[in-house]
Amino acid sequence: MGKGVAMLRKLSNKLLPGSISTKITFAYIWLFALLIVLLALTTYFISSNILINKSIVNMQQNLRLASEKLDMVLSQAETFAQMAITDEYVQDIISSPRSEYLAHYNDQIAIQNALFGMTEKTMIDSVIIYDQIGGIYGSGVEKDITDTSGTYMKKFSSSTASSQWVDTTLANYQREDGPRNVISLYQKFYSARTGLPIGLIQLSINEKSISQQYGNISIGKGGSIFIINRKGRIVSDDNKNRLYTSVETEPYFNWALKHQDGDIFKINGKKQIVVSRYFPKLDWIILGVVPVGEVTKDNQVLIRQFTVLSLVFIVIAAVLTHVTAKSITRPLLAMKKTVKKMKEGNMDVVFDIQSRDEIGALGAEFNKMVNRTRQLMEKIVEDEKKRKEIELAALQSQINPHFLYNTLESISALADLGRGEDIVSLVKQLAAFYRGVLSKGSPIIRVEDELNITRNYLDILKVRYGDRISSHFDVDPAVLRYRSIKLLLQPLVENAVYHGLRFKRGKGIIGVRVYSENHQLMLVVTDNGVGMQPEKLNAIMREHSAHGSGFGVKSTDERIKLHFGASYGLRISSVYGEGTTITAILPLLRMEGEHDDTDDDHR
Repeated sequence: MGKGVAMLRKLSNKLLPGSISTKITFAYIWLFALLIVLLALTTYFISSNILINKSIVNMQQNLRLASEKLDMVLSQAETFAQMAITDEYVQDIISSPRSEYLAHYNDQIAIQNALFGMTEKTMIDSVIIYDQIGGIYGSGVEKDITDTSGTYMKKFSSSTASSQWVDTTLANYQREDGPRNVISLYQKFYSARTGLPIGLIQLSINEKSISQQYGNISIGKGGSIFIINRKGRIVSDDNKNRLYTSVETEPYFNWALKHQDGDIFKINGKKQIVVSRYFPKLDWIILGVVPVGEVTKDNQVLIRQFTVLSLVFIVIAAVLTHVTAKSITRPLLAMKKTVKKMKEGNMDVVFDIQSRDEIGALGAEFNKMVNRTRQLMEKIVEDEKKRKEIELAALQSQINPHFLYNTLESISALADLGRGEDIVSLVKQLAAFYRGVLSKGSPIIRVEDELNITRNYLDILKVRYGDRISSHFDVDPAVLRYRSIKLLLQPLVENAVYHGLRFKRGKGIIGVRVYSENHQLMLVVTDNGVGMQPEKLNAIMREHSAHGSGFGVKSTDERIKLHFGASYGLRISSVYGEGTTITAILPLLRMEGEHDDTDDDHR
């Protein structure tokens, strides 16, 4: 997800470079271009579909016309066949017994003349009559009836049908112009007197006459009409080289057997519109095929014109967008200059608001921000001044004469008692305490050093209070090198003694615990003193000075917040009659320049 967003940002930066006005201009250009492309594609596809559907309807109408013309030709042939077999002269000759050769020859000539007269002005190519005893009579063809004709005749003679059309075949009649592709009608005929079968008529139509019926019908540039049978064989086509070839493997063949409408197929690598129409009389399928490209050619010209107009529109839109973008970004540039002045330290800047739109609202918020920043900076200066005053108070508390006087009185009392060793120990502890307090002068020290100061302070107190006070430390070694405020624990221990243990009967115990938790440094001071009432707790939190060192709990809390932020400081809980717990919460930070593997365990 993150990588995808990053890639989109990189792409956006590449496609929309430069200033905001440039980005707005380019964004609208890209948007307009995208919309125009989508509109052009949508228009192209919709109009192409309209043209294709219109072409299909037109092709269907033309195929219906071709079907009607073809039906007319075949009906005419059927009418002629009926006329021939009912002709009295033909009936008499075919019904009479076979005469001698010369008489038979004369009969053939007579029937030939009769049939020729009937076919002279028709599309019928030839007519042959077969009698029951092997006689053959033609309309003028020099015959040598092929085996094919004989095969069809035998099949038809044995069938129950009275007539039958046969698909296109190559008629091998011996003629001056050679064999012809013909469509034949076979029809039985009967004696008008007896009603018994007396022969068979074979009427043939040249396939060329069939193709002429639809050859002059235009279904579109580059289009063609042809006819197939249910086996996929072409039985009629303007292109005679395609006769008898099969389209069974073509993608449209199975579709054409089941449909009488139009669809698009890929033929020889090109998209073609194919329309089919069923011709029931011969169980044929009339097909029309037109290239899609020819149908949509005019549409492509329209799209090119549309593209040119779109480019002109994009240029005009780009100019208008750029002008609009400049009017939007001009106030932003003015704000940028104002921010730059603010960055250089001029906090008295004011953004001149000239509109009531979003930029005007932004300018108003900017002026509020500048004003707020100015106030915060003034507060920071005041807080820094206050922090220095508190630090000064801390320094003064480090050398508070009151604490020193009490300690010196303890030394004097020890001297009166002749306890020289205790005096030496107390002086060393006092020196160690002040050495820790005054060393380096920095308000930030290591936890380890702060604990040493606290131990020295407790040792001094134990001289004064004797066995009445004891202490114990529970410190996680891993936090010893982290940062602490100097004299953080000492005021808390002093508070425990002054407000808790001083009034306690029996032995008082002070506990110091230091550890890390949730990426925070926790310094806890507990006592088993008399505890405090809530009002007493509130009073302590208001006191800036403790009775002994002059540096109270309140000041300690303020020092923590000044150094580390308002989310850190002191937390006090007390149960009256049982004791008090004060917890100092600091961020878990190492001293500058220090690092080891324990860092990773406490971050």
